[in-house]
Amino acid sequence: MRFLLVAMVAAVLFALVPAIPAPPAVAQGGTPTQLDVIKITPSVVTPGAPGEVVVTGRLTNTSDEQINNIEARIQRGNPTTTEPAVQRALRDDPATATEPSFSAVADHLAPGQQVPVELRIPLTGANSLQISQPGIYPLLININGAPTVGGRARIAEAQFLLPVLATPGAAPTRPAQPTKTSLILPLVDYPRLEREAIPGMRAVLVDDQLSASLAPGGRLYELVQAVIDGAGPGSRLGSSLCFAIDPDLLITASAMRGGYQVRQPNGSLVEGTGAGAATLWLTKLQEATAGRCVIALPYADADIVAISRARDGLPDVIDGALRGADLLRAREILGVEPRPVLWPIEGALDEPAAGELPRISTALLEPRSLQLPAGSLSPVRVRGHNLAAVPIDPLMTNALDPQHDTPQKVTALSPEQNGLLSAQNTLGALVFRATQGSVPGATSVLAPPRRWNLRGDDVRSLLDGMRQLADAGIIDPTPLPEPDPATLPEADLSYPVDASSAEIPRPLVDQLAAQNFKVGDLYRSSETERSSPVDPGRVTTPLFNGLLHGVSSAWRSSPDAAREWVDRATGPIDEVLGKVRIEEFPGLKTRLSSDSPIPITVVNDLPITVSIVFRIPRVPGVEVQYDFGGAATVPANGRRQFLLQTRAQGAGKFAIDVTATTETGTQFGTTERLQLESTNYGALIPILTAIAAALLVLMSARRIIRRARARRRRLAESTSQPTGSTESTDSPAPTNGAPHADAPGTAQIATTDRDRNRN
Repeated sequence: MRFLLVAMVAAVLFALVPAIPAPPAVAQGGTPTQLDVIKITPSVVTPGAPGEVVVTGRLTNTSDEQINNIEARIQRGNPTTTEPAVQRALRDDPATATEPSFSAVADHLAPGQQVPVELRIPLTGANSLQISQPGIYPLLININGAPTVGGRARIAEAQFLLPVLATPGAAPTRPAQPTKTSLILPLVDYPRLEREAIPGMRAVLVDDQLSASLAPGGRLYELVQAVIDGAGPGSRLGSSLCFAIDPDLLITASAMRGGYQVRQPNGSLVEGTGAGAATLWLTKLQEATAGRCVIALPYADADIVAISRARDGLPDVIDGALRGADLLRAREILGVEPRPVLWPIEGALDEPAAGELPRISTALLEPRSLQLPAGSLSPVRVRGHNLAAVPIDPLMTNALDPQHDTPQKVTALSPEQNGLLSAQNTLGALVFRATQGSVPGATSVLAPPRRWNLRGDDVRSLLDGMRQLADAGIIDPTPLPEPDPATLPEADLSYPVDASSAEIPRPLVDQLAAQNFKVGDLYRSSETERSSPVDPGRVTTPLFNGLLHGVSSAWRSSPDAAREWVDRATGPIDEVLGKVRIEEFPGLKTRLSSDSPIPITVVNDLPITVSIVFRIPRVPGVEVQYDFGGAATVPANGRRQFLLQTRAQGAGKFAIDVTATTETGTQFGTTERLQLESTNYGALIPILTAIAAALLVLMSARRIIRRARARRRRLAESTSQPTGSTESTDSPAPTNGAPHADAPGTAQIATTDRDRNRN
């Protein structure tokens, strides 16, 4: 029984863990070891480059058995001459064109053991790669070994592209025109902010994982630091970079900087530890973005297309999601002027969404979401809209994002491992685009995965390689295009089917819309208090932002996680609405006269003035009047008493439910029940008075009749006595108690029985 109870408690605690995907485990691809490539020299073979390729890395035994006689070699495939061939080389093992000798790596490798790897191979000559002309060559690192069980086999591999601009001693070949190139630098994380800081309420995060990413050595820190180191502001390469920043990440880091709390699995709160890391990272980001191109992603990288498909389209939600640029513009966070450019999820828009972008002039779209001529990378105007579509280079996308064609193409950290190979492949794809795959007049826009997972050294290697290509006249680093839509040819949108299937489901968006109405209703019912100059937006905007977490790109193809975050956002909304409440009635009985007023006190713990109305269902026997000529205001951080006029129609006990709401019905706090008792009989009083009067009349009539009957009996008795007869002295008194008629000294006075002389 005790075990069962423990299991049930554990299950509940597990259910409370936030649905935030952790960085994915390293994929093993069915091999018993993991090869992590750390450095490739040279990354681009130029005339002055060394005559050999050197690859360094680490090999880890991830199996549960020892592996013996480990050897490795680097072999190459045939040079790629077409774009499909380059695409295949990015994903598949190349067909072997050379078979140099294996070299020893380690005699044995125990389970969990790690060993450094350094492989060297000449470009030309005996036992070499046998490269005799420029081109883009696919190389394969092939590592063999003998597990304890089974025969000798390949135990690890890694492939990458090696761009060769010139063989040793030969002059480089340059294209007629270098290819214009722009690189987007995405700064996106998973939603972490359960409740944004509101005046009087501290920020709460669902976990403290972001603090590690923002600290030196973390993913987000290294992305920013690598740009500062490798492409400073004002440099030729630096001018071609454009930061794509999720405003939610900035708000979260800013909240951490000011001190925050972290929700524990058991529901309790503890102090966060990342204030210092957040402060340092924001300082670095300000340095890196100064004077550069910056674009704002929708808040929380919200699914704009899914929102546009909701009932009535939710244009206010879309507009609010796109106001993230205002946050980037804020002096206390970045103080930059973002460009009006949209980079939607998967680089795709549909018609309804395209019509809801009044402040956006340029959209970065993948060619498959546009009806373009095959191979075109030229900007077009989206038909029917004043919107320029700049195509993203699909070859660069596949090189930068190994998971682009997988279900995790948006949600997961990418690449999962060997980020250096992704950077190396990008350099090879760039050389192909600038030479054999050139698109005249177009700009090759490099769009990495949303949650780019490169180490700082990997980013530096990519930037160094791009600088070499620029110096060699292969590419021309260019600012991100922002053409005038009026000057462009038109093209239709073509929303991909697979992008549609991954959207946040419409029922969840409709649920978000219902909560958003409450937030908007609070804003419309609020005003700034002079004594507490807090704009209502400081209270309602964080609540709206929290709702956008539920439609984040992080939850594409994961409706359960999206639902959890929509539900999570309703908590702070209910908490804020609950700060305007009717003070609890003590539960004492109240004696009402026919028109006794009921005192009701409304407390407002918000820093803004709110307008309320009372909603009271009809109660038989009591009339309650609560019309104050419209909504009544309750001051910020204050209270106000109201007198509800009542009229009891009868005596008894009554239960009156009182609810404070906005004018359009959004409820504040909870409904309070007033238990009342009335001693007022109301309309029964005239009826009871009439009945009492009638009873008095009947009683008086009855007495009169009785007296008349008694008199008649006495007269009858007196007239029935014989004349001159005498009574015995001991004859009894008359039965009615009257004195004898002939008794001396007795007056004959008619009286009631009670007043009769009893002598």
